[in-house]
Amino acid sequence: MIHADVIKRAWRKVDIKLALDGDLHVIRWRRGLFADEVFFDDRKVAQTTGLFGRETIYGLEMKTEDERLMRMLLTIDPDTPAWDMDGDMKPGGVRLETADEALIAFGTLGPGKVDRMRESFVDIFERASKALGLS
Repeated sequence: MIHADVIKRAWRKVDIKLALDGDLHVIRWRRGLFADEVFFDDRKVAQTTGLFGRETIYGLEMKTEDERLMRMLLTIDPDTPAWDMDGDMKPGGVRLETADEALIAFGTLGPGKVDRMRESFVDIFERASKALGLS
């Protein structure tokens, strides 16, 4: 039985709690100036380097303490969406999946996402009017 939850999503950071058959593990993604790193229980399992256009899809092959092999796919959208005006600069989306199912999928990588860049002006105006109570 596998269960995952995002416990922290902040500027250049994502922490995921992974419960695997009663054992607790942590997957951490960190964006540095020249490198992005993924850690599983404080062991580096993936890294991408470069100044621009770094890879954001990580195929993870991780071993637990009892030598159980886990394979997962971690996808991070590091860009803050243009419509996110809270100033926190959180990554736009996070997706963690096994071969069978998506454990976490939200934000720009989630199901039923709304591409706000392609919305019409009328839709944006109506949503803003409702949010501000001007309707």
